[in-house]
Amino acid sequence: MATVNLRSVAKNFGAVEVIHGIDIDIADGEFVVLVGPSGCGKSTLLRMIAGLESISGGELRIGARLVNDIPPKSRDIAMVFQNYALYPHMTVRENMGFSLKLSRVPKEKARTMIARAADILDLSELLDRYPRQLSGGQRQRVAMGRAIVRDPAVFLFDEPLSNLDAALRVQMRVELAQLHQRLGTTMIYVTHDQTEAMTLADKIAVVNRGRIEQVASPLDLYHRPRNLFVARFIGSPQMNFLKAQVSAVTGNGAGPQVKLVLADGATIAMATLPGRLSPGEEVLLGIRPEALLPSQDGPITGTVRLVEHLGGLTLLHVGRQDGDPMIVQAAGNDGTRVGNTVRLTPLAEGMHIFDTKGMRVGADA
Repeated sequence: MATVNLRSVAKNFGAVEVIHGIDIDIADGEFVVLVGPSGCGKSTLLRMIAGLESISGGELRIGARLVNDIPPKSRDIAMVFQNYALYPHMTVRENMGFSLKLSRVPKEKARTMIARAADILDLSELLDRYPRQLSGGQRQRVAMGRAIVRDPAVFLFDEPLSNLDAALRVQMRVELAQLHQRLGTTMIYVTHDQTEAMTLADKIAVVNRGRIEQVASPLDLYHRPRNLFVARFIGSPQMNFLKAQVSAVTGNGAGPQVKLVLADGATIAMATLPGRLSPGEEVLLGIRPEALLPSQDGPITGTVRLVEHLGGLTLLHVGRQDGDPMIVQAAGNDGTRVGNTVRLTPLAEGMHIFDTKGMRVGADA
């Protein structure tokens, strides 16, 4: 196992800079997920850690070693790719043992190492099959097994579940989490799927246009997003955003209180809000879908445009007079129908204020 440390790491393709001076520290044994939209630079960053892309600037250390100019085979890492990259003419046993063969590991030792990895991944009964005889999930486990037999200091995963169907992705997420618990090895995982990131990671780095927007635990990202990008990207359904204006800022023994006026005239008060706001300031009020409760005298009103029944919960798509649509997460089938008028009260713990620069008021600069 090893730490991974990036200091001002940058990447240029010609005159175009695609990775802009990234800093991140990954602890020994930590499971870190790099998440962001397609094209944000997360896979390029992973390939730089692997040594498959050169580093244009900054320092990359794996353990105590500076590895900027060290070739991939000497970095003590193993990478699992999106497309499995299995040799079709080799059996599972041969695929998993190929790197050991290249490293001239004695046959008996290699056999033991392959058997251990196969046992961890429930592949023992499949060792004599060829990739064409395996399901997608089994092929992905073989790809992981090929990495495990090398006993690397760091595992790298580049969107390994994106080719699987929805049910198999859920199963493989569980298997990956259990694998990390069992091995305790440092893992760096790239995905555009924020659900994968939230369920797998000890720590998430949200990447946007070659920069890291925020690094935090999954729950910290969800409850304390640093800016609008993180707030929009983390959470499913997405956070609701309503245009508002600060009407008053008052103080009392319990702390400051801010009153906001929405575009349709509704007034919402938020107590104990850290940060500085001024009357007349334009802001965005962010509210998580589960933090909107139907109530008789709720300040937010709207008309239900669509009802999505998802079994244990229901999503209400609510249109508002000021044009800001909302999604409300309700429990089960609460009887609400399309065309119903609803009144909603937001819970304080699910509300956030964002300033004109897109920063959450109260977040670290």
